[in-house]
Amino acid sequence: MAKAAQPIIPITTPDRSCEGHEGTVSPLVVFPDGRRTVTGSKDKTLCLWELKVGIVLKKLKGHTDLVEAVVVSGDGKLIASGDKKGGLIA
Repeated sequence: MAKAAQPIIPITTPDRSCEGHEGTVSPLVVFPDGRRTVTGSKDKTLCLWELKVGIVLKKLKGHTDLVEAVVVSGDGKLIASGDKKGGLIA
């Protein structure tokens, strides 16, 4: 009898739940320094997070549709994002 496949990444229980968006979160990008992340959401916002404590440092508004793409520059000084309607913010 064949063995069941094992997951590539182990399934774990999250350390904490972070609250900041009012919709599904995707995308998520970690800053080069590993201390912060930026997330986009169906709620048309970006949230800048402090990873160690899981708090929102800043909520960024301006998109007119759900955020589909986020990038962070190599030096961590610039965030650019795009929404479903083609809007770009940097």
